[in-house]
Amino acid sequence: MLAGFAITVAVQSSSASTGILLALAIEGLIPISSGLPILFGINIGTTITAMLSSIGANIAAKRAAAVHFVFNIVGTLLFIFILQYPLYWIISIINPGDVTGQIASAHIIFNITNTLILLPFAGSFVYFAKKVVPGEEEIKGVKYIDDRILETPAIALVTTIREVLHMGNVAKQTLNAAFEGFFNCDQKKIDESLRLEQSVNELERDLADYIVKLSNTSISKRDRERVDGLFHTINDIERVGDHAENIAEIAQYKIDNKLIFSETAFNELNNMKDVVMSAYLDSLTALKNLDESLALKVIKTEGRVDSIEKTLRSNHIARLNKQQCNTSSGILFLDFISNLERISDHAANIAMAVLDEVKLAS
Repeated sequence: MLAGFAITVAVQSSSASTGILLALAIEGLIPISSGLPILFGINIGTTITAMLSSIGANIAAKRAAAVHFVFNIVGTLLFIFILQYPLYWIISIINPGDVTGQIASAHIIFNITNTLILLPFAGSFVYFAKKVVPGEEEIKGVKYIDDRILETPAIALVTTIREVLHMGNVAKQTLNAAFEGFFNCDQKKIDESLRLEQSVNELERDLADYIVKLSNTSISKRDRERVDGLFHTINDIERVGDHAENIAEIAQYKIDNKLIFSETAFNELNNMKDVVMSAYLDSLTALKNLDESLALKVIKTEGRVDSIEKTLRSNHIARLNKQQCNTSSGILFLDFISNLERISDHAANIAMAVLDEVKLAS
């Protein structure tokens, strides 16, 4: 087992070390009684390759390497102490007298069995990885698009849609952080929102460049119209990020100047925020699933938000006239609901793009 581990670490490839093992088996230099422990050692050694690859990588990569390490160690120990002899019995039936075939079969059975046994404990592996590699995952750069995929435009279009949804989710996190910063007077959340907004801007630039490249490939007229729609959608998502930044700045001003809102005003803002966030999330879901009914719901909600904005504006002006809140807080209140109303507008724009795409598909 140590030999299998050492060879894999040395050549930095489990495939290469497995190939060496099979070559030795073909020449009759290794019996199956030695081949299996070497194979187990190879599966431990391959975890070192992943861990070395994660050096200097982001938190997600380090956690993936940690999960890979624990998964293979637990699986190997399971086979060494419990399942080794059942494995001998199975491979001797599948490939009687053929050591090379037995090693190959053992390799397949080992990995499939490990996966089936350990998959239900995936949550425990994630918990372990987060404990071993603490910290917040960084959201930076594109996740799905790649210039090499442009050679296959149909696949590139699918990955572009996934990237647009990823951008939409980052904008959602930007909004959530800004709202928490405002309602909880949380400086860390304000800083997080401003940082995430920069990520939204970067994603918008990268996606815009990629969409232009995709548009210049040999795609159908219908797909070209879909690409054009995505271009407008990323602009709407970027504007949502801008409004999140505005709300974060409102929260910062509120903290710096120790401004206080009445309980009524606070509840009104919170309720309107919930309606707007629901509309925005529905627009992303409608985009993901091309859900016509959900897109129509978002557009209907936009009209409701306009009505709420007018009502809250009127109510707050009345409170100002009665001197129930100070002028500075009143200005922030009006800025806040104005930004919420604009976010709802952009959610409606995304929903309209979905409806246009549904028409193209019909």
